[in-house]
Amino acid sequence: MKLNIKKFFIRLLTLMMVSLSSISVAEQLIFVAEDLPPYHFNGQNNQPTGILVDLIDAVMLQAKIPYKIELMPFARIYTVTHETPNVVMLSLMKSDDRAAEFKWIGKSFKSKAFLVGLKNREDINIKNLEQAKQHIVGTIRGYHSEKYLKDAGFTVNKNMHLSVNYKHMWNMLFEQHIDFILTNFIAIEKEMTSIGFKQSDIKAVIELTDFPGDLFLATGLSTPDKTVDKLSKALAQIKENGTYDKIMSKWGA
Repeated sequence: MKLNIKKFFIRLLTLMMVSLSSISVAEQLIFVAEDLPPYHFNGQNNQPTGILVDLIDAVMLQAKIPYKIELMPFARIYTVTHETPNVVMLSLMKSDDRAAEFKWIGKSFKSKAFLVGLKNREDINIKNLEQAKQHIVGTIRGYHSEKYLKDAGFTVNKNMHLSVNYKHMWNMLFEQHIDFILTNFIAIEKEMTSIGFKQSDIKAVIELTDFPGDLFLATGLSTPDKTVDKLSKALAQIKENGTYDKIMSKWGA
């Protein structure tokens, strides 16, 4: 009889441990982003670092939820976030076509958009986006900037070129296969340095004041509302207590 009771409690303890382990795994959040310095990129020991990586570390310290951060191509990020619960994008622009497709946790960053060109291209002189249609503008496939340019009347293989990543995009500009890049200046210096180009060789040609520069933490519709609410409150708290501003100052953002 004692042996049976002992076996019963051993089995019960085992079931409890398995159950707790399953809950822990289920509640773990995976934050995903692409390799895009200085927002998120692989640093020392091939570990994710950057402005928004520091932000997530601070948010999760406040939220007290297990998490990890993974870098992957943007197209995969978008799909896995959209389809998988408890996966969160570090930076996604909230456009009309995306608004109902995700749960929006809160604003992670605000940036300005520019058409950037080479300083030595004295043969090109534009004053607005309409004039840029006579040239070729590059951006990254899947970015909101792709939709922005298409909505403005740009066409792929005519006056718009889509790259798979920022390294390919900058190479296209410096090799003069494209004339401009739609980008923001916060990421330019680290991007260019990492691939051997100099920021002093480029210039901002025009600012696109109507481009939506707000980046959000976003997750799929299958992520529980209570998780979204907890993250949203944690993000608000680090903005209120000054942690957010310290992170931005650290990175010069």
